[in-house]
Parts: sequence; C-alpha cells; structure tokens
Amino acid sequence: MAQGFSPAVAGAAAQTQPPLGFRLTNVTRPAGLQFQHNSGAHGGKLLPETLGSGCAFLDYDADGWQDILLVNGMDWPGHKRQRSTLRLYRNNRNGTFTDVSRAAGLDIELYGMGVAVGDWDNDGYPDVFVTCVGQNRLFRNTGKGTFVDVTRTSGLAGRMGFSTSALWIDFDRDGFLDLFVCNYVKWTAEHDVFCSLDGKQKSYCTPEAYRGDTCWLFRNRGNGTFEDVTATSGIFDTSSKSLGVAMLDYDQDGWPDLLVANDTQPNKLYRNLRNGRFKEVAVEAGLAFSTEGKARAGMGVDTGDFDNSGRPGVAITNFDNEMIGLYRPLGGGVYEDVASRAGVGPPSRNSLGFGCAFADLDLDGRLDLVVANGHIEETVRNIRGTSGMRNRPICS
Repeated sequence: MAQGFSPAVAGAAAQTQPPLGFRLTNVTRPAGLQFQHNSGAHGGKLLPETLGSGCAFLDYDADGWQDILLVNGMDWPGHKRQRSTLRLYRNNRNGTFTDVSRAAGLDIELYGMGVAVGDWDNDGYPDVFVTCVGQNRLFRNTGKGTFVDVTRTSGLAGRMGFSTSALWIDFDRDGFLDLFVCNYVKWTAEHDVFCSLDGKQKSYCTPEAYRGDTCWLFRNRGNGTFEDVTATSGIFDTSSKSLGVAMLDYDQDGWPDLLVANDTQPNKLYRNLRNGRFKEVAVEAGLAFSTEGKARAGMGVDTGDFDNSGRPGVAITNFDNEMIGLYRPLGGGVYEDVASRAGVGPPSRNSLGFGCAFADLDLDGRLDLVVANGHIEETVRNIRGTSGMRNRPICS
C-alpha cells in the first residue's frame, strides 16, 4: 500500500465528507470573458458537434500574468449564420481581461478542437498549436504581441483529419519540443453516418460507427520545421480513437512517456525506448481497460501524484454508466484502478466526463480531482432518466 493513501479510508470518507472549506465563485462575466462556443449545429447531427473545444492559460506577452485562449468552432459550409473565431484575452492585472484576438492576429475562423501551448522555436515566447476538423494550425508568437500562421512553412500543412488533443513533448531530449497530435475517427461531412435513437430521427452516432485513425508524432528538427515520425517511432495505429493525451514518466527512467485516452478502444501507453521509438504497453501496465476488462469511452486524461507516493497516478474520464478510471501506481510500472474504493467511481457513474485535472484546490498538500461533465444528446433524459445533457462538475 502506498504511504499516505488508503482506499478503504478514502471510500468511507466519501460517504461522510465534511465541508470543503473553500468556495469557487463564477467571475466569468465581471472578468470580461464574454465567449460562446459555436459547434455549428444546424440539425444535421454531425459528429464533431458532440465535442466541445479546448482552452489554455498562457503568458503570451511575457508580462508575468496569465492570459486566456479559447478555441471555437464555426458554422458548417452552406449553413452560415455567424462568424466565430479564436478568442485571446489579455490579463489586465486587476481581475479583468481584454479581448485582443484581432490585434494579436488570432481572430481566425476554423473548426477548432484542442490547443497546446509551447515554445517550439526556443525564442522565449509561447506558441500555439490548434487542433481542428480539417487542417490543424500552428501560430508562432512574434514576441511583439502578435502571432503568425506558420503551419505551411513548418511542414505541418497538408495532413487533414479529425484532430482532438495535442501535446508538446521533447521525446528525444534534444532540447526542442516535438508535437504529438490525437486523431479521433475517419470522418467527413459527406460521409456522416445516419444513426437514430428511435429509428426515425437522426441522432449523434457513437465512434463505433466509424473507423479509427492514428495519432501523429512530429519531431522538431530545430530549424523551424517538423518531420513526421509517426510510423518510424512506433506510434502508428489506425485502431485508435483518441480524445486525450498526457505526458508522464511512468517507469521513472527520466524519459517522457505518453498516455492516450481512447473512445471505445483500449487506452494506449507509449513507453519511451530512449532511441526515438516507443513501445505500446498499456495492457501490461493495467491502463488499457476497466477492472472488468472492457474498453471504455476514454475522453479526458490527467496525471498526478494523488497518493503522495512519488509516482504519477492517472485519471481518465469516461461515458455515463462507466465511471471515472482512477489508476494508482503499484510500482514496477503497474497500475490498479481504485476509483470505487477511493470514492470517485460511484459519484461519476451517472455523468459523462470530458475534461479532468488534478489540482490542490484546498492547499492541503494533496491533489484533488476536478471533472467537467456534460452529455452529447439533449434527448438522453427521455431514454435513461438518470442522466441529462447538463451534468454537474465533480470535485473530489
């Protein structure tokens, strides 16, 4: 048993939990963040509409204060109703933000999904990579308060897909950030599959209606361009349906490994072999499936030392009726799912979890877990009764 963590005690505590001792207040509007996500939904029930979009904190102007970038979708071709763009909010250092999207060169329409922030050209300023349905985009920070689109000149143009999350990682430890990109399924609007809950009206499909797609890995050459090493690195796998990715050193060898959350497919753990290649080891590590041996609808993923053992634990959100996966390290690169015993499993059963994050919200020296929930289908309440489209967030 890892020191400082007892599943039995944690489970009992979940039943008689005292007041948190802190309160979170919604200050979105007074802070000046007026943003509404546009999925482009017009009644066609197109698959990308089921996924929200990402956001990021970044100090884009290097003034020591965190700014906020919100990713947006857009209207589908032939159904134009409004203009919706990326939104960059500069921190005014007084609890408010100013929309500087246009001045920064980011008021651009795209069907965005996720965002990853990293200084890929080592100039001291954070750059932005946005995953999209279609062409992903890389924006270089000029250091003068603006961004320029370097997707084509960096060698990242031309690969079209349904990308979701992304992660900057120096997997070869050469001092330059490389780029890992999650892809969901093979999808186009022209080949959107007809699915129905009642046999009559079109509804959103599950990913099982589509073929999977491989994630991509791009090595930073250090000269402003990237090399696609997806195949040579051992990452190539068209069975994946990836929504989330996290970096961790699960085997404690000093080299970064990759954990990918897959939807209706086994999760993947790519062990860094320290020679430019990875080996997929999720099954032997105990991270691929639920405790019943089932592949769940993996979405959000985060890692953190939640039991203060000195080793990274893992949280993965899943569909409703599947529970969150909370994986505790046993040592030797092996994990066990302790979600039920730790008290986070049962409360999450009737929720559909998207993003999640470990954070010490009450500053007691132990990582808490925050989960953003919400269903994909507004009529789900009529079918299941216990789960609606709007779900409460979970804080454990």
